[in-house]
Amino acid sequence: MKKYKIFLLSFVFGLTGCQIEKNEKTSPEIHAEENINQEQAEKELKKEKVTPGGELILSMRMPKTFNPIVNQDVTVDNILKLVFEPLFTITSDTLKPVPNLASEYSLSEDGKTLVITMRNDIYWQDGQPLTAKDVVFSLDTIKKNPQSLYINVLENIASYSSSGSKVIINYKEPYSFFAYNLCFPIIPKHYYQKITKEDEYGIDIKEPLGSGSYKFSSYRLANELILEKVSNFKGTPNIDKIKVVITSDNKTDLYAFEKNIINSINIDFSNWGELSYKRDKITTGINSNNFEYLGFNFDKAIFKNSFLRKAIAYVIPKDEILKNIYLNNGVKTTSPINPKSYLYSKDIQNYDYNIEEAIVSLGKANLTKDMLNFQLLVNKENKERVETATLIQKRLNQIGININIVKKPFEEYKKDLEDGNFDMFLGGIDFGLIPNFASFLSSVGTGDGGINYQNFKDEHMDKLVEQMYKATSEKTFIQASIELQKYFAEQLPVVGIVFKNQMLLTDYTIKGDKQPNLYSQFNNIEKWYIEQEVKND
Repeated sequence: MKKYKIFLLSFVFGLTGCQIEKNEKTSPEIHAEENINQEQAEKELKKEKVTPGGELILSMRMPKTFNPIVNQDVTVDNILKLVFEPLFTITSDTLKPVPNLASEYSLSEDGKTLVITMRNDIYWQDGQPLTAKDVVFSLDTIKKNPQSLYINVLENIASYSSSGSKVIINYKEPYSFFAYNLCFPIIPKHYYQKITKEDEYGIDIKEPLGSGSYKFSSYRLANELILEKVSNFKGTPNIDKIKVVITSDNKTDLYAFEKNIINSINIDFSNWGELSYKRDKITTGINSNNFEYLGFNFDKAIFKNSFLRKAIAYVIPKDEILKNIYLNNGVKTTSPINPKSYLYSKDIQNYDYNIEEAIVSLGKANLTKDMLNFQLLVNKENKERVETATLIQKRLNQIGININIVKKPFEEYKKDLEDGNFDMFLGGIDFGLIPNFASFLSSVGTGDGGINYQNFKDEHMDKLVEQMYKATSEKTFIQASIELQKYFAEQLPVVGIVFKNQMLLTDYTIKGDKQPNLYSQFNNIEKWYIEQEVKND
């Protein structure tokens, strides 16, 4: 058996579609260089005295249950992560899954049997120890609730059991992305197994019991949830109490944040323009897997010309797009793997803006001028893509490629993608927690339900994707990732542009070492604190 303390990254794919149109992006506090970054936050901790206490106000939708596995609402799930800890979590900087409630794990030589050793210093908020049996019970609960937000945890699992302090998981086949699938909340067996048959989905359980940094205090139906701090294996939080108000939708959350009703929200870049910034804001970027890219229609013979694709790649002004359109809230890329990820290969061709190289590649393409007239499809609700399309249009025109931008409502845009009614398109995919490279890059993704809208088919790419998924060690997994990225850069089935950041916004009173990650925007909340008012005598 090979032992690891940390392992793996994975992604989930979903077409990024309609976004809220923004207002002007000229407010000085929006610019990334004027936001309070992590380094400044650390300096504040050193120069300011941290005084425990205070109340943090957040929001969520009306909960139907406080059982995090049964719950189906994402906003409720975000709050429950304050109460329940995951088996594994994700590093904020390298996007790497690491044990949280586990101390270590071992993977068999064939990559099909995983043995997880649980920590012996973690307790539920009623004093009972957290054990391997709780993990098995949590998996059983997921299995009984196919609508759970965590149902994909069971992907490729053949069986699971516990023995003493160990959890044994057997996979149907090697599955190198397994560790990311282990980022799910653990619930206590001794507490939740008492639920009666009538209440087996937890709907009437109003008092959640977890192992997190905050515990249940009170709940008023359709009004508010109160959580209070508790000491756990991560220490004791600085903030005494968290009040969670019930809101109806995202727009209400934005309004509540702007009007000082709540202290923090997590937003996508598309929501920037919805905020008027009438008070100081602190922005902490969350390294996300929201991938923006340019796609080609490989059903059209001209786009099978690799020199044409490379010429186009060389004139996409990624630095300008990142700075002027996304206001530096992200990172430029060619690869479909985030440059912040430990899986990213720095040795691949990045196609930074180079008009000379573009002209050389276009010459090698050996195409006549009348052949260089294309349509670029975008969904018109997405203002960033429309602006990106305009920039690309100008740069392509400089090398003799004429572009007509076709802007359509999202549903029409999506139908055109599905029907192959385009030359090129600007699209987006959220590489979330669970991978699906096969659907995006492999031949199997060109059919119904797939997201290989570019209709790229390549047997070697199919093989590389399979190798990456079935690697049986961290070393072979990383090597397979490097080989996939190298071939991706050579073939350019799409041209990566940027990975957009998610943004955690807090008001000026919320200080501390904020380290939100892909799993939880409240990661490291124990280090947050509320700036206390100084009273003069």
